[in-house]
Amino acid sequence: MFNNDPFTYAEALDLWTRIVAGWADRLDTSGARVLLNGVPNAEDAGGSYEGVTRMLWGLGGWLSRPERPAILRWRGGAYDLEQLTSQALVGGTNPQSRGYWGNPPRRREYDQRTVESGQVAFATWQTRARIWDRMAIADREHLIAWLDQFGQQPATWQSNWALFWVLNHASRKGLAAPYHQATIDSGLDYLEGVICADGWYDDAAMRGEQKFDDYNWWVFTTHELAWAICDGDSQPVRRARLAERIRRRMIHYPYFFAADGAYAEYGRSLSYKFARLAAPLWAYQQGVWPHSVGMLRRLVGRHIRWYIDRGALWPDGTLRQSLTATGSNAVRESYISTGAVYWAMLAFAGLWALADDDPFWSVDEEPLPVEQANMLHVIAQPGWVLAGTQATGAIQRFNAGSTGYYQAKYDKFLYATSGPFNVGLADGVAGPDSMLCLTHGDHHWAHRSGSIAYAVGEPGWLRMRYVQQIAGGTHTIETVISVRNEVHVRIHRITLDPQAQGQIGALEGSAPLGYDSGDTPRLFSNQGAGWEAAAVNGRMVAIMRISGYDGQRRAAAWRNRSDLNSVYGEHVLPLLSVTQLQPTHDLVCLVYTGAAVDVSLGLTQLTPTVNWAPDGVVHVNWPDGQSESIAALNSQ
Repeated sequence: MFNNDPFTYAEALDLWTRIVAGWADRLDTSGARVLLNGVPNAEDAGGSYEGVTRMLWGLGGWLSRPERPAILRWRGGAYDLEQLTSQALVGGTNPQSRGYWGNPPRRREYDQRTVESGQVAFATWQTRARIWDRMAIADREHLIAWLDQFGQQPATWQSNWALFWVLNHASRKGLAAPYHQATIDSGLDYLEGVICADGWYDDAAMRGEQKFDDYNWWVFTTHELAWAICDGDSQPVRRARLAERIRRRMIHYPYFFAADGAYAEYGRSLSYKFARLAAPLWAYQQGVWPHSVGMLRRLVGRHIRWYIDRGALWPDGTLRQSLTATGSNAVRESYISTGAVYWAMLAFAGLWALADDDPFWSVDEEPLPVEQANMLHVIAQPGWVLAGTQATGAIQRFNAGSTGYYQAKYDKFLYATSGPFNVGLADGVAGPDSMLCLTHGDHHWAHRSGSIAYAVGEPGWLRMRYVQQIAGGTHTIETVISVRNEVHVRIHRITLDPQAQGQIGALEGSAPLGYDSGDTPRLFSNQGAGWEAAAVNGRMVAIMRISGYDGQRRAAAWRNRSDLNSVYGEHVLPLLSVTQLQPTHDLVCLVYTGAAVDVSLGLTQLTPTVNWAPDGVVHVNWPDGQSESIAALNSQ
């Protein structure tokens, strides 16, 4: 059972002090680099500069309010945040410092340190009265020179990175230091080319690539709001337009969170963990949070606790690259250095932006949407359906329209809090958890990579057309998913490429059932009824064939790799199979993700009837009398 006590200022301060102490105790003698556990990359050479530049999100937030003390104490140690911030800014930008962030020189237009320059500049602006105004002239010149070195505008904008340039120059403007207004305006103009419905940004050079994920929280929203804080007065019309987009985006925000604070993890950069909380906190501070402050207080506290309770911090108070103490480190992308995870300090940037007596800290907490009722929340532009179950508090995120750089992290049908996805690859390929995978022999399988066309609609259905490539062919699949609380039906029509060589089959899995060492999942199988299931600690996953399959596999670790899960140390996955697909082959299955139930009764009683009509309309009739007629996709 999770901690449902109200989230307090004292709790936030205690955690912040613990993190500060763990971080500060790992700094090198320059104070500009930090030595951390984890899997290093090139940005860790000589100690992680990202672990310092990203800590500035929290340090800047704390010091932005002059009434707050500079010194925090943890277990007998004293940590002077003014001194720590000052030595980071001075040591990191002085070419003579051993911790200098400028070596090697700018390597390309899109240099990693350009990312860091945004929060370096913003934290300098936030703490100007406590640090910048007392800084030696030479140190100021070094700092601005470093910001300028990594703030040279590129030839084209390609992604959310445009906002790092914006914040770099806007913060310098606020310091009355040299800056380029044209870069600020150009970076903000980029947003007009990637804005989509309901305030969502496509994280691409221009809209249409369907790249929607937490970068809408981690960068787009946070950096829009940071610009508004330090420079918004100069362009009130633009600021108002961006604020309205944020308000519309935030309407959907609470629906992603389970009652225990878990988030329907999806996409890349999940190592940043609770960084996504800066978006609603800053939105609240600036008056564009469209829900109650009591709901925000509950959401923030439970979400932070969810990670902390599962070992997101090492025992020394530093941050892990994995989501939890036992989850797969494959959640880390190659660009996630040991210090990159300190992007999580954005959460404290949001918390400490609030006054110590802000109503956020004292209002009565209010329930999240999933605590109020069973829910089906459709978000048309990214192509998501969020399903929540009040009895368990769990959330399922179904995805038809969004894609990204990593199949396991973007292209599954389902990302669920009670059945977190398998992030690790087996033999270099994403597995069949929450996915239909075409197969060729025992060692080759395919996976979805985005959709050619898709649609989602009320009360909670998805339809998508996509291809999978295997055995020398490009095969077209159309999938329809209809959701009813903890159960959903999947309806597939597979059209094989006649140019393919050899026999093609299929595997399809439910969500994986993750668990940790010491727990023993119970496995259930019924060949006659056509279902496979597994349960542990009150959670269950199951999958049942309705038509088109000729086999099934008892739940087991995929490819004997128990270490693939994003949250848990081990997992099992029940599967359905097809030995040989026909040139055109229809499949229908029922999938369950939720509380442990008597699966032998539950699945058969919940099975709908399905009809794929000649005009392409798919009719789904549920046993409770509800029905859907899901129109054919366009022919693109």
